[in-house]
Amino acid sequence: MKRLCVFAHWDKDNIIDDYILYYLQALRDVCYKIIFVSDCDLSNEETQKLAGIVDVTVARKHGEYDFGSYKKGFFYAKENNIEFDELLFVNDSCYGPFYPLKHVFDKMSKKKCDFWGLTKNSYGIKKENGLDIAEWNPHIQSYFILFKKPVFTSNVFLQFIQNIKQEQSKSDVIINYEIGLTKTLTHAGFKPDVYINRYSHTENCLSSKWKRLIKWYKFPFIKTSLIKNGIFVLGEIKDWEQTIESVSSYPVDLIKKNANRYKNPEPDLYKTFNLYRKIRFIVLQNCPMEMRKIVIKLEKSGYKILNTLFFHKLKKF
Repeated sequence: MKRLCVFAHWDKDNIIDDYILYYLQALRDVCYKIIFVSDCDLSNEETQKLAGIVDVTVARKHGEYDFGSYKKGFFYAKENNIEFDELLFVNDSCYGPFYPLKHVFDKMSKKKCDFWGLTKNSYGIKKENGLDIAEWNPHIQSYFILFKKPVFTSNVFLQFIQNIKQEQSKSDVIINYEIGLTKTLTHAGFKPDVYINRYSHTENCLSSKWKRLIKWYKFPFIKTSLIKNGIFVLGEIKDWEQTIESVSSYPVDLIKKNANRYKNPEPDLYKTFNLYRKIRFIVLQNCPMEMRKIVIKLEKSGYKILNTLFFHKLKKF
């Protein structure tokens, strides 16, 4: 199986951190080629870190977020006649893996689907009067998503990738590309699936169930935003180190090193918003669907400013 990985990278200090190198080494075990695309103008010293790990490095600021990097890597492969049977898009928003990735691919190879991801988010966002509003809109999360040949050779996929452009905000990227990709492919008749299909009623299991995923279901990653930004829901994130060390030999110092460079400069704001998110998750998890719809309607009025602040703050990540 010729599996091509396009890895999307960005760093505020224009460096390739050690946790990235660890991640890429693990991907090397399950991918026959890796194209590393950075939305940074990296120095030769930084790109040399990738020698012997990736096959191609493209490092030039483009401002199109991860999907812009996915686009550039995909078209590089096409223009250079790189043959592959599966296409994997991965970004740098996770620490790990804590378990061998081969287990993930072995499990997903048995499923009858056309494209798959590790997890899905049951909620999306939409624009309303210039604000970002939460809505029920399940979609595969794009930090780790694989496409089989019928998908990436289709005209609908090609057109979608070609239309990726620079957007004004990260929320626009989520709406147009992350949510839009699942919607576009499923409307075209392609069948999706996910590695973790539990917790489908939650907004984002990567946030609310991170510990259960790692300890109970051998999930290989934790999102960097949980640790870097202090966003925690349904329990604090402070025991992340002990959780990882209890199941894996992953060098947690790699996480500490990266997270220390991204310390949250506005803890009070995040503390307030995390309380709001915690209450919201509890309400949504323990009420019937009709009540969830009421909560969402309330967000459209009373909680608009909180959603706006949240997505505004996400732009810098």
